Amino acid sequence: MFNIIRDILDVVILMNKKLYEDIINLCISHGCDFAEVYYEKGKRTKYTVLDKILDGVNYKRTEGIGIRASSNNNVYYTSTNTLTEENIFRVVKKMLDSIPMTKQKLSKIKLGKMEEKRTPIKIKHEDFPAKKKKEILKAIDKKVRSISSLISQVTVFFIEEYKEYEIANSKNKFIKSDEIQTRLFCLVNAERNEKKGESYCSFGASKGYEFLDDLDMETFGIEPAQAAIRKLDSVSFQGGEIPVILGPGFAAVIFHEACGHALEATTVSDGVSIFSNCLNQTIASDKVTLIDDGTIPGEWGSTIIDSEGNKTQKNILIEKGVLKKYLIDDLNAIKMKLPSTGSGRRESYKFPPTSRMNNTYLAAGTDKFEDMLKSIEYGLYCKKMYGGSVYPQTGEFNFTVGEAYIIEKGQLKDIVTGITLIGKGQEILKEVEMVSDDLYLETGYCIGNSGAIPVTIGEPTIKVRKILVGGTDK
Repeated sequence: MFNIIRDILDVVILMNKKLYEDIINLCISHGCDFAEVYYEKGKRTKYTVLDKILDGVNYKRTEGIGIRASSNNNVYYTSTNTLTEENIFRVVKKMLDSIPMTKQKLSKIKLGKMEEKRTPIKIKHEDFPAKKKKEILKAIDKKVRSISSLISQVTVFFIEEYKEYEIANSKNKFIKSDEIQTRLFCLVNAERNEKKGESYCSFGASKGYEFLDDLDMETFGIEPAQAAIRKLDSVSFQGGEIPVILGPGFAAVIFHEACGHALEATTVSDGVSIFSNCLNQTIASDKVTLIDDGTIPGEWGSTIIDSEGNKTQKNILIEKGVLKKYLIDDLNAIKMKLPSTGSGRRESYKFPPTSRMNNTYLAAGTDKFEDMLKSIEYGLYCKKMYGGSVYPQTGEFNFTVGEAYIIEKGQLKDIVTGITLIGKGQEILKEVEMVSDDLYLETGYCIGNSGAIPVTIGEPTIKVRKILVGGTDK
């Protein structure tokens, strides 16, 4: 059965103003210089069709409270999903027992009227019929399978996430908001003579099911199916340090990981980031303008406010190669003596917020893909990237390439797989030589100190003068 019981998120909040005040004032009486309470109630549903049939409907509800306090630049955090007053004060007092008491005593706070900031939603998750969701998923499955008999497996799913939350803190912040994400994902596998190929596509937004209005349903799933089949003809590639063209969209993971994380106050404030103390210095090619913008209407990584109750912003991090700004949350703003950039984010009440990205992208340029190709005697075109990892302290990164092609004398040649890009972020930034005008944004999740959060990454096609490519030696 695909139908599930309609379960509308109960908007009745168990918390109340007096309870928020009592928790905060208890922390203040202990000598804490900041205290915050975060209450959250949410749900997540995943509808999956695997190999033509419904594989399942997974449903999860969350509700809990997180309490954060700071004292002498040290941050303390506790959380619980047992929401009785007795238990809440028990966990708060246990946290306070680990905080050295100080003589400093802030004045007791009395919260004002709660402010509300709601996400505009046209079609709520529960208002879009489950039957219709099933029809869409099965139609995509059927369309993708019709492309070739080489398609061995198709997985298609919707993910729905919605949460309401309230924030109250010792700075008299008292605010209520919500977040919504809806995403469609298609994973395609192909197989021939024991050789396998895989690719995927996704589309998501911080909207309800009206997000489908922005999607070309006729073509969704076709490109990954064709890419999976092309990979069946892939050849080995030895690798080396060569010029590389990175395709539009998710290839921006290289900037998200190798640069974006190193600009988050989480590492910058402690002086361990490679870009600590680099404001107003040239750290990249003048072709590089990197922006993080949490205000783009309906974009996957957008929020009305951040997890600390601050309005999200458009932050120009690097402008024509010059470092202009870091991503800063409230507590690191105090430490760094710089204003917050509305970048405090968290997955849920289980995590304290910290500086994180929203929608991070490389601004479009004016160069053309054809000119990039012509400029390369021998190199690689990385059309699609997968995930990667980075050490912000050193800038060293390692990224997996999902689909790549050899470039010879300005022409695209054989498709290759098993490719990785290896290097240091501070070096790659200076090697960006050409930037096209075909900016494209894609959705994903970023895992960090405050959990897994929805983020958008994007870039136009770019040419990197040289980068170390790891391949297969067969």
